[in-house]
Amino acid sequence: MEETVWTLPGRNKTGKRGKTPMALFAGTYENRIDRKGRVSLPADFRAELPAEGARVVYVYPSPRGGGLEACDRAFMQRMADSLEQFDMFSDEEDDLASIIVSEARRVSIDGEGRILLPSELIGFAEIDERVTFVGRGARFQIWDPATFADKAAEARERAKGRTMRLLPPEGRE
Repeated sequence: MEETVWTLPGRNKTGKRGKTPMALFAGTYENRIDRKGRVSLPADFRAELPAEGARVVYVYPSPRGGGLEACDRAFMQRMADSLEQFDMFSDEEDDLASIIVSEARRVSIDGEGRILLPSELIGFAEIDERVTFVGRGARFQIWDPATFADKAAEARERAKGRTMRLLPPEGRE
């Protein structure tokens, strides 16, 4: 049985508007980070990135604090395009561009599947010897394991009794 990859409106590989593949980052993984800031990106996450061309992710401080957010180029482009909904030079546009797009770092994946986290992002997330990668659908998070454990416990407590409505599959191929 062939796997279906959902797509989102956006820019395709040629830069033209169209459908682009949507990565699906799922699961939680913990890896060691070395003194240079290199850490192995989980194989399941690497598998969600395009096999051809530059193998990169964009990493930026989470607007909610504590951890880092990461995504593929297609999702970063969606976020940058989404800023167009705000009036140019408005506080909303300026704030979101300042905390997401301007602080994002393009991080390459080396031949061994590692990424090099910039020191300022390691400092922001207070990462020391280990890193927790957390799948969030079209993006993933990078945390200090102890900080993530606390956040996950809080989220589990808040989620008790909540329900979720699934989006209809309309428009998906």
